[in-house]
Amino acid sequence: MYVLTIDMLQYDCPFVTTSEDLDVSYFGTYWDFDREKFIIRGYIIAKDSDELQNAIYSLRSQPKFLKLDILSKERHIASVRVEMEYTNAMKTIRGNHGYIVGPFHVRDGSELWQVGFDTKRDMENTLFKLEKNNEFVIKNQNRITVEDFSKIISYSSILADLMRAIDGLTFTEKQILKESIKHGFYEDPRRVNITHLAKKFGISKAGVSKNIRRAEKKILTHIEKIITNELKD
Repeated sequence: MYVLTIDMLQYDCPFVTTSEDLDVSYFGTYWDFDREKFIIRGYIIAKDSDELQNAIYSLRSQPKFLKLDILSKERHIASVRVEMEYTNAMKTIRGNHGYIVGPFHVRDGSELWQVGFDTKRDMENTLFKLEKNNEFVIKNQNRITVEDFSKIISYSSILADLMRAIDGLTFTEKQILKESIKHGFYEDPRRVNITHLAKKFGISKAGVSKNIRRAEKKILTHIEKIITNELKD
């Protein structure tokens, strides 16, 4: 299996069009395909409840949009079920044996897709045809083996817990951990030390050390589970 992460700009996609004008993001988590339409379940996340209503109203008035059902709504987030006609890009991908293998994310007029192909030829044919009517950038390209896919599925619950742990980090923990990794705190020899990080964030060395340890504790518990499973294999 060949998997591409594509940053796609579609001129005929309602999600892209509305995200250009509104402070809103769209996340598609489930896809189902029919002969004339496809169905998406996902989330609309706006800056506030008013902008959420604006996004819903705007989507319903877009060409290609057939139906939008609100499954649940809380403040600025709505869980939705959408029916819409195929965009040019989706027709091209489906017509060349491609398929969606992960969630999509739309923000500021562009969207990230996870697209899979069984053969390299199918992938190359699709990219060639997409160039005619769409702008896109390939962000990542991988060939996933059966063993890789098996591991992804078997570790899915642990990976979900890991993502929740990362999401649960405080803003300061995320900032400090990101900078620590980016600037070589974990390299040997270290390219940056606690003193440098303390100066960068304007806090004490003890504060930096405390935030790093707390962040590591929240994340490493889940990484240890993955390593344990690897050792069993």
